[in-house]
Amino acid sequence: MFCRSNPSKLCKLLCINCANRCKKESLLFLFLIVIIFSIQKISRYTFEDSRQLLLCVDTNIPAVTPPSADGLIMTPNLRPNQWKSFNATSSNETINRRIFFHETSGRNQLSLQQCCAVESAAKHNPDRPVQLFIRPLKDGCLGDGRQSSSHPSALFHNPPWLDVLSHYPNVAAILLNEDHYFSGTPLQDWYRAGQWLESQHEVAHLSDYIRILTLYKGGGLYLDTDILTLKPYQGDVFRNCLVYGSSRLEVFSNGVMHLERGHWLSAEIVRLLAAEYDPEAYAYHGPALVSEVMGRMCGVVAGNSKTNQCEDVKLLSDRFFYPIEAPFSDAIFNENENKTDVKTLIKIRKAYGLHLWNSLAYVHELVRIDSNQIFSILARQHCPLTVSRASDFLS
Repeated sequence: MFCRSNPSKLCKLLCINCANRCKKESLLFLFLIVIIFSIQKISRYTFEDSRQLLLCVDTNIPAVTPPSADGLIMTPNLRPNQWKSFNATSSNETINRRIFFHETSGRNQLSLQQCCAVESAAKHNPDRPVQLFIRPLKDGCLGDGRQSSSHPSALFHNPPWLDVLSHYPNVAAILLNEDHYFSGTPLQDWYRAGQWLESQHEVAHLSDYIRILTLYKGGGLYLDTDILTLKPYQGDVFRNCLVYGSSRLEVFSNGVMHLERGHWLSAEIVRLLAAEYDPEAYAYHGPALVSEVMGRMCGVVAGNSKTNQCEDVKLLSDRFFYPIEAPFSDAIFNENENKTDVKTLIKIRKAYGLHLWNSLAYVHELVRIDSNQIFSILARQHCPLTVSRASDFLS
């Protein structure tokens, strides 16, 4: 305004200098923004790349270089760098009959209940391959700059759960090469973007995504690691099926699902998972999404299983795997003054599997394997090798 009212030569020079200075400062600011963005981008890619430079096995064992494969078949009494490669796409024609689990905590360990779940599935289904997919160790990796023990036994990874499961010839424990496993699939971008790593539901979301991806890639029967198998899964009823999570028949569980390779349902769920991700939503990517798709594509109305219009998806009632609902799950672990809850036990024994509700372990009594807890009674029958090593798990 001053220059407009005083169009002197000096004033014009001042305005020109001011304009030049503002231009330089704007360019400098823009340059700094570009540098900051580039550093963040480089850091992110460096982080993403570093996640797969090594597969961490144990805090006391040197990490191994990831194979050009989906994972490594964990074998006791062999060094990790001697484990054989595993590729989901190279499996044989029995893949639709496989039973598989995913352990996504990043601890590279199984609890007693989890080991019992896998053993019971293998024990009751000796003619079906059982695959346990393990996420590599997240923290405390023994990599560059650290030395392992000089004792030869320190070069092997022989946790009690791996020793137990190695007694079943139909079981394979697979240390996943996650980046390779997601590579080339519709969920590759979701995985590599890494937004899920910042979510408070990181483990749950990885679990929701990867179980559907495994069904999409190869089919089979997915079971949560807290599903105790009580009977063989025989017959057409367990082919292309979903299971209700409660007697209200409102929501499908994603803790038990069988879909054959190429089934439209796994493809549709994968499509939706790739298209939309909410890091704040705990259950949307799991039971809620499965239920939404069944309602939209098959006309299923909550509370009425007879409304299903999709003949290629069977709906199983909660009595197959969820005879005990979450609010009453403490009954599985109560001792009741040395009296077994016979009524509850009879109800459970009519089921094919029992959801142990491991996510509610903080309100359950501790497992006492020699007690009259319903879980302990069932464990002695359905996972005897795990029970024989109980002290190694509880120590």
